[in-house]
Amino acid sequence: MAELWVVLQEQEGLPPEYNQEVLAEAQEVAVQHAERLQLCAVQLRAPFSPSAEASIEEAFRTVIPERLYVLQHPALERYTTEGYVAALRWLLRERTPVLIVTSATANGQDWAPRLAAQLGLPFVARCLRFSLEQDALSSLRALYGGRAYVQTRTRLQRQPALVTFAPGTRGTPPASRSQARRWPEIITYELPLPIEEFSLRLQSLAIEAPAAEEVELEAAEKIVAGGRGVGREGFAEIATFARLLGAAVGASRVATDRGWVEPERQIGATGKSVSPRLYIACGISGAAQHTSGIREAQTIIAINPDRNAPIFALADLGLLGDAREILRRAIQLLEEEPVGA
Repeated sequence: MAELWVVLQEQEGLPPEYNQEVLAEAQEVAVQHAERLQLCAVQLRAPFSPSAEASIEEAFRTVIPERLYVLQHPALERYTTEGYVAALRWLLRERTPVLIVTSATANGQDWAPRLAAQLGLPFVARCLRFSLEQDALSSLRALYGGRAYVQTRTRLQRQPALVTFAPGTRGTPPASRSQARRWPEIITYELPLPIEEFSLRLQSLAIEAPAAEEVELEAAEKIVAGGRGVGREGFAEIATFARLLGAAVGASRVATDRGWVEPERQIGATGKSVSPRLYIACGISGAAQHTSGIREAQTIIAINPDRNAPIFALADLGLLGDAREILRRAIQLLEEEPVGA
């Protein structure tokens, strides 16, 4: 029976929901072709990894695949492009899936196109939906910050295709009670790869969290953004609140045009499109120019004194009031009891 692989990602700080939603999307495709397609997962890790079992249980909380391939090698203790590509190339010599899917995180967007290029395989990035139709891959992707969509059809020609799935597209699927006691068949490979196949040009020295003003917006899990309503001085409070929350700082076009924040922080049609788990809009009215860049955010909180502000129509939670006053109170609470304490 043919296989559909979901490559799990386990980097520190990655929400388990990202793996869960990819598994849920892949399961729908597998069910549509149940007679010939089997859902499998792939985990890359170092031998005797203490967090490996816990990460598997969390990833399989909602969807349990038929089989789990565990690829072990000491060089997989931390993520490297060459390590992931070499390990998956080895597995592809052993087995040939129809489709390989992973979440479009920074790491997923790094190794997937590299693997596809090295092996000459079809690759589709940041899909919102995907399906298999005979000998072709059909996929839906967003363009122009979500203002347009394109349906593509990629011929497979009897070779695997790689897909990255846009995180936050499905949200967190509900846990399946019917599969709670079932466990996949686990096949473990101790990879016979010489260490020379992995890049020694990069060495991990330490992990240091960047300041809120330095976090790349496209990769941020949480974003606190400010607009006209907070003024120039309000961005100092936004930066402090974002730092305490472990979030990135964003801004509307008005804020960047007036020089309150650097242009790289702008979110919207003429800025960046983001897809965080949490987006907090402070003093942003919600014009279409801005909201086109946040449509892939999972949860939106809006803070604005104008009850008729358009941003409230898009928000999951709205706070009516002065954004700076609410931020000061939130900062006070977080300093008294930090997040995660």
